[in-house]
Amino acid sequence: MDKVLNNIGEVDGLKITVLMDDYAGYENPYLAQHGLSFFIEVKGERMAKTILLDTGQSAEAVLYNMGLLGISPKSIDMVYISHCHYDHTRGLAGILKEIGRDTPVIAHPGLFRENYRLENSLKNIGIANEKEKILQNGGCPVLVKEPFEIVTGVISTGEVERVTDFEGKGIGTYNLVDGKFVPDEIIDDMSIAVNMREKGLFIITGCSHAGIINIVRHTVNITGIKKVYGIMGGLHLIDASKERISRTIEGLSEFGVEIISAGHCTGLEALARLSEEYGDRFLHFKVGTKIEII
Repeated sequence: MDKVLNNIGEVDGLKITVLMDDYAGYENPYLAQHGLSFFIEVKGERMAKTILLDTGQSAEAVLYNMGLLGISPKSIDMVYISHCHYDHTRGLAGILKEIGRDTPVIAHPGLFRENYRLENSLKNIGIANEKEKILQNGGCPVLVKEPFEIVTGVISTGEVERVTDFEGKGIGTYNLVDGKFVPDEIIDDMSIAVNMREKGLFIITGCSHAGIINIVRHTVNITGIKKVYGIMGGLHLIDASKERISRTIEGLSEFGVEIISAGHCTGLEALARLSEEYGDRFLHFKVGTKIEII
């Protein structure tokens, strides 16, 4: 049973700037790299906060793009990590150093677990070996697996309940536990949801390893807000079958989603299907993309 959040506040304005993605676009000056990082600005009646969602795999690349986009690292109020994978976390220590002060790092308690890919060759894909550097550079981990309100009108979904039969099955990675490799279900996959005044929920994901339909259902259940205005993030359909992509699109239609912006791990076929389904209500984001909702 999902934990229910009562009396969630509302946000009047939301702006998301893409600092890192796999794609930089045509004739753009930005650096692209497999990974994701969003600079999120939210404004309410008595509140204005900035949240950095994920940090890509290279601080240097993200900071370079921030410079071109006129965003100072010192303007970041807090960092939110969607899950432990290197393409979302390895830039964290370097960015914290540039922030230059103690900074909350919101993530799941499993953030620093030993996480590996074994296919073809052993590869550490987590951030366990970066923990000390993160702490030394001012990172203040806030490791919470339950949903909670980060700031007024903005929530962390916490662990996402997995109820569909076609999502959230893991991707063949492993945790090292007591000297054994254990299949990783990526239960640390979490997302941000913003309650937009008079519009409804805007859900921002990292990779959607829990499954985007599971994420949306979970967010609706824990907030009691049935209207889902928009979704933005990686949807991890890059290796999905045609059937799963179709079922995902059908599932999204049940929530009346008005706008979708996807990239990173979504995959070309899924991007094409979403574009066909949503038309001008769909945006394939890239480094430098800005979305503003007021």
